[in-house]
Amino acid sequence: MMKKLSVCSAACLLTFSMSTFANVWETVPSSSGSNVPDSTFFAGLGGGYNSFDLNQNIDASAVSYVYNADNTPAASGAAGGPATPFNDIQSTFAPAMQLGYFKHFTNSSFLWGFKFSYQYLGLTSTNQKVNIFQAGSFTKENGETDNFTGHVAIASTQTIVNHELTLMPIIGQSFKNAYVYFGAGPVLFGIQSNINNGTGYSDINGSHSDLTGAGDTFSNDIWVLGGGAQVGISYYFDPTWSVDVNYTLAMTDYTINTTAPFTSSFIAGGNTYHNTGTMQISNEQRVIVQGAMLTINKAF
Repeated sequence: MMKKLSVCSAACLLTFSMSTFANVWETVPSSSGSNVPDSTFFAGLGGGYNSFDLNQNIDASAVSYVYNADNTPAASGAAGGPATPFNDIQSTFAPAMQLGYFKHFTNSSFLWGFKFSYQYLGLTSTNQKVNIFQAGSFTKENGETDNFTGHVAIASTQTIVNHELTLMPIIGQSFKNAYVYFGAGPVLFGIQSNINNGTGYSDINGSHSDLTGAGDTFSNDIWVLGGGAQVGISYYFDPTWSVDVNYTLAMTDYTINTTAPFTSSFIAGGNTYHNTGTMQISNEQRVIVQGAMLTINKAF
């Protein structure tokens, strides 16, 4: 008897669960008793977990003019070269907000709309002790040309991704108490890029010299445009309140070029020389951010 009762109870529970699931996910037009509004503006607050993937390629170059101790021209030269590519992955929780609008097509469970979201990421990636090999040549005033090597030593580089703003046109399909959607559109990142204490050195005829003098530090606050895609689901407790869960993949590529003049003095072959020139550091980066976000939303 107990065995039959257990089987009967399990069968009833399974039937109820399947019935409830079917009711929640029943595909119906918005005008047929669905909790999902036919059309609405909405706003929500919440948070997300984000993974940040940075790929960085740095290239340095310099042009210099060398003068004798009496300030007469002695030589001119140029050098350049890339650093070893750098990759770093960081992750963090971030506060988030979103605004949006959607509307069903007439007598349909399908809908269209748009979503704007913002997250403050505050993610920092640091590349310590960057060494950039340099190869170059110089020409003396008498016309003789010679090759030399060197390197640019950078104490550290920092890439800080503070802001992520997305604008996603969406399409979706609603069910009894929820709708699923897909969107794709532009993404705007607020990024701070720092290059700390970059100094150029040369090795000429056995002499190791600091060509650029005191190390240069560069800091750039920029906004860069990228693109992204988003997939998500919004579950409506009633026509006014809902919870939204989505996954977003966003990416951008950009290059920051920074230049700085330099002056220095060095000794080579027992003679003192003065050196002036310009150093340029090109910082090419790809930023990929993946995130899962949850918000509580109010329809208006």
